[in-house]
Amino acid sequence: MGHIGIVYGEATTDSFSFVFSPSYVKGMNLKNAFVVVEGDNFKHKVIGKVVDIVTDNPMLSVENLKFFVDDVIGREVGEFLKSDRFVSFQAKCEVIGEFDENEKRIKSLEKPVETGSKVFLIDKELLEEIFFEGKPEWLFPGFIKQEESARFSLNGDHLLTMHCGVFGMTGMGKTNTSTTLLEELTFRGAKSIVFDPHGDYENFGILRKDLFDAVERVIPDAPALRSLVEQYRNFLSKAWEGLEEKVPSVLKEKVKEEKSRELENSSVYLRLAMFRSLLEREVVPSSSPTKFAESLREFAEKYNFEEICKRIPQSLLGRLLKLVVKGFPSLKLNEFFDKTFVMELIEAYSGEEISEAQGLYYLKWLEQVEMLSLTDKEKKRDKELLKFLRLEENRLDNTNRSKWPIRRQLLKVEKLLASLRRAGLIPVDSVEFIEEFSSKTGSLSLVSNLIFDLTEVSPETMQRALLYSVAYAGFHLHKSKKLSFHKGDSPILFVIEEARVLIPSSGAEELSHPASRFARNIVRRIATEGRKMGLGLLIISQKPSSVDPLPVSQCNTLVLHRVINPEDLSFVKSVGEAISEEDIEMLKTVEKGVSIVSGTALKLRKSLLVKFRERLSAEGREHPRPLQRVWSS
Repeated sequence: MGHIGIVYGEATTDSFSFVFSPSYVKGMNLKNAFVVVEGDNFKHKVIGKVVDIVTDNPMLSVENLKFFVDDVIGREVGEFLKSDRFVSFQAKCEVIGEFDENEKRIKSLEKPVETGSKVFLIDKELLEEIFFEGKPEWLFPGFIKQEESARFSLNGDHLLTMHCGVFGMTGMGKTNTSTTLLEELTFRGAKSIVFDPHGDYENFGILRKDLFDAVERVIPDAPALRSLVEQYRNFLSKAWEGLEEKVPSVLKEKVKEEKSRELENSSVYLRLAMFRSLLEREVVPSSSPTKFAESLREFAEKYNFEEICKRIPQSLLGRLLKLVVKGFPSLKLNEFFDKTFVMELIEAYSGEEISEAQGLYYLKWLEQVEMLSLTDKEKKRDKELLKFLRLEENRLDNTNRSKWPIRRQLLKVEKLLASLRRAGLIPVDSVEFIEEFSSKTGSLSLVSNLIFDLTEVSPETMQRALLYSVAYAGFHLHKSKKLSFHKGDSPILFVIEEARVLIPSSGAEELSHPASRFARNIVRRIATEGRKMGLGLLIISQKPSSVDPLPVSQCNTLVLHRVINPEDLSFVKSVGEAISEEDIEMLKTVEKGVSIVSGTALKLRKSLLVKFRERLSAEGREHPRPLQRVWSS
């Protein structure tokens, strides 16, 4: 394709403009497009980004229009002067830099582009040189919107430890983006703990039905693929032998169920598709079932299982993709969860703050529990601990002013714990879970994603209490160096879905509840201190202005789908250092599935308009369709 315009007017090392004809860029939205300027005074190509489009008609200046006011003939001539042939189109550009073709990197521009230089649309190859990195620790999540066959990549290590936010209105593709990021991170070796209020991740790692059906249609005529699937299934089966016997007792049945599910074809196909993406440095063709099936056939013909084992780390080949847990935070004393933590959980369960006078009694009683020679850990958990505290409370004199508040608190805790148990939820010993999950020798070390299904955890304050308990354990186990990625233990990415519910902003009324404050404070500590320990956050919300701003402000990478609410736009602008006014305007109109990515995870730290690939995993809990049900019946 030839040039689309000519540099025109004043130019600096930071900006320039060019004039163009709409017919040269017909059918293309030039705004936010990357362009190339070539001239004799540059050794390399100069890269610019169109930030605005303006039009001008010199014949319609204020001075010229004075001649035609209130004059019949003048108005007729004026109509003629509005002809498009007198209108000029100008594109205002931000200078990205000069692309050094030898070093394959962007350098600062030292002198402005020259007026009269030709301007070209950037081609796919150069776009990928700037925005795609093929190393396996980089994610390949989709394509650049300007050139929809040009790949972009994201630095997985930056996403894991420097925090990421995914925001956008309902229905604009936020959940698809989050699931795709989690898929990509999982197959690079990330270990994540997901707090899932709506059951969106219960089918994570299980292939979508349309993709599964397409592979099932081709596999009878694909002997290499059939053989590869069977070999990999046998490998997984051996890797997971006896796994359910090693995990905490409350998880034995869950692990057994998940093993069975992930040995099915729908999981094996998904795994192979992700390994193909890694080895071929390609984006998974997840939008086309036919292409997806053919890509697996071609992959099996090119790579046998022995070859895959040589190229993919063994620790990734044998991972259990997820373990879904429906639980509540266990009220338990152990060597790590001290007396203060137990008191904070009592506050979280009861919704009441423990006064200084009441706290003295709790500390005294909990010290007695610590001194008891109990070997059975269950005797220090929930029912037994509460029973002991109730007995001690009963011994207080009825005239003691602390007796009745303490009794009320403990009764509230008992009632809530009983309701959670009736709902079929399991007690989560957060320290045990984190140690088994993050430690390199832990019984859950083979699990990639620990997903806490919060759909049946009620009220919402209990969801926050669970977040607090688990995040507290993860943070302090790593801060104390009992766990450390320097010693081979796994870093943890905490994925907080519906963050406006779990870590609401300081203006939210429910923040007065102890559980809300505790959850917010521990997430803040991870946001500000977690990077050095290998702890990261993925914060997801449809209304970013309702999320606690401190952890969001620490997100070094933002993925933004359509946002139109003025409060949300203002909030995004305030926390996103690299978000420009032009990006804010673009956010109001971006189509479904398209997003603006900005931040340190990009190869070039300039905001980029992208389209994430479609998720491979089947959707989670089915959304209600009451009217469809009426008519289908």
